[in-house]
Amino acid sequence: MPSAPPVISADNVILTGIARSGTTLACALLNRLPQVVALNEPIAHGQLVRLPSRQAVADEIGRAFAAQRASLLARGEAASRVRDGQIPANLFGEEPDPLGQRHSLVACGVVRVHKPLCPAFRLVIKHPSCFTALLDVLVARFRCFATIRNPLAVLLSWHTTMANWNRGRQPAAEAFDDGLRRRLDREPDTLGRQLQMLAWSFGQYAQYLPRAAVLRYEDLVASGGTALTVIDPAAAQLSECLGNRNDIPIYRTADVAGLADRVLGTDGPWWEWYRREEVARLAHVLGA
Repeated sequence: MPSAPPVISADNVILTGIARSGTTLACALLNRLPQVVALNEPIAHGQLVRLPSRQAVADEIGRAFAAQRASLLARGEAASRVRDGQIPANLFGEEPDPLGQRHSLVACGVVRVHKPLCPAFRLVIKHPSCFTALLDVLVARFRCFATIRNPLAVLLSWHTTMANWNRGRQPAAEAFDDGLRRRLDREPDTLGRQLQMLAWSFGQYAQYLPRAAVLRYEDLVASGGTALTVIDPAAAQLSECLGNRNDIPIYRTADVAGLADRVLGTDGPWWEWYRREEVARLAHVLGA
């Protein structure tokens, strides 16, 4: 007889999204809820790529959920990328270096949770690139959600932060998707690779997630956090004053007009969620 399909737990939640689209902000907001803990990349993708199959990877992620849950209930602590022992709303600093690049301020560590948790608390684990590449197997095991953002704003953030996406590579995703890696290998232009990465991410969400599970950064900010009710109903009580960072001053140091032209001239899957007018309006606000 065939084995029964795995039961999807309501209490273990996968959060992924395009890099620089608000996944960390979502974690920070979720951590304000009484029975939610949201961890920032506690699983190193390097320990997953050594496993023999995608199903084995999903099994290992399940074990990671169990281990983090047990640690939180027993000791009130869990692994996460943190800054000063806490999960911040933004991984990168505000001040650029002399080359105009902002740097990550977080490191692997331990976050301590001081609120009382019941055994069935909701545990959210996020990883943008890795989990996006693994959605085909993760959706069968976990409730999965993703954040997205105006594609021009994403490119501007990638151009002004020091990380792999700045050069048009996504190693944590490429490790699990040979097709993506080969497409990026064939593309000599950095911006061309970045557009390939954007198209791949949006395409993954369109293929594997229901529309309600894909959260726009702009809606998350405008709602003061209540857009997260799809993950936990208690988010309906959030009323945070959140600033939309799509037009921060440092973005004006990039070639806004050139980036906007490439986005608007590309028939990418992001147009399922964003209108061309939204990209053009952001470019105009930034002076293009």
